[in-house]
Order: sequence, then structure tokens, then C-alpha cells
Amino acid sequence: MAAGKRKNLTKRPGVSTSQLPKIAGMEGAQVNADINMTPMIDVMLVLLIIFMVITPALAGYVVTLPKAAQAQPERDDRVTMGIDADGKFYLDQTPGVIPEASLVGVLRQAYSVRPDDHVLYIKADQDVRFGSFLTVVAAAREAGVARIGAITEMSTDLMPVATRR
Repeated sequence: MAAGKRKNLTKRPGVSTSQLPKIAGMEGAQVNADINMTPMIDVMLVLLIIFMVITPALAGYVVTLPKAAQAQPERDDRVTMGIDADGKFYLDQTPGVIPEASLVGVLRQAYSVRPDDHVLYIKADQDVRFGSFLTVVAAAREAGVARIGAITEMSTDLMPVATRR
């Protein structure tokens, strides 16, 4: 074949697709119609890894709870204020970080739909500064919260020996 000239394998009038290998000079060759799955699997694995890395970040905040001898199971219907290790504030019903200046307003709004339930549970990271914890307590008192509880994680190390299983 001369340089610069290529055989045109596109549909020509009067030529069927079964004759294309003969025209191209590949008379004994067969057309490979298999789909190569490897690139698709590679892309899917990369997407899976990306979602696995991003999903925890979208969940809001991550808190390592302090351990206590008598921890009780969590309830879903309670108002919970979270404080992460960096001192950022979160409310379970509100997405994103809550600025310190708007803590009172956010808590008032959360309790406006719950006139009988004025209990706030604080889920603070074990490494949080005590000042951040006190900021939430002061804002809760100003918002009219009657009782405040701290959420902890159950630890068998802190239990008396007689009560361990």
C-alpha cells in the first residue's frame, strides 16, 4: 500500500459488511466482537475507592467518645450536640458546622418543636478542650435547656471487677 493511502472500510454501496475483511486484505481473519471488561472494572474500582474515602467525610463529624463504666444505649429521638476534637460544633438535625455565635439560636429552634423535651445530650470527643464543652453548656442554659447529659462509650476496664462479665 502506498504511504498516505489507506483503505476505506466504511460502508460502500454494493459492499456488505461480511466482505470487509476481504477488501482489507484480511481474508482469513475473524472479527473480534468481545467487549474488553478490564478498563470498565478498573474504573469501577477507582470509583468504589473514591466513594469509600469520601463517605465518612460526608457523614458530618467523627468523635472518639470517652469511656465510662455505666454507658446507656443511644436513642434516635433525642437532641444531640456534637463537638469534634478541633472544637467544632454540630447538631444532629442540622447539617454542617454550627458557628459558636449561633449556638443559642440553633438550640432554641431545635427545642421549639419539642416543648416537652428539654434535654440536650453532648457527644464530645475525648480530646476536646473543656472550654468548648462549657460553651455548649452555657448556650444550652441560655436556650432554655433543662437537663444536659454527656454521651460516653462503655468500657469494661473502668467497671468494678465484680460486675464484669
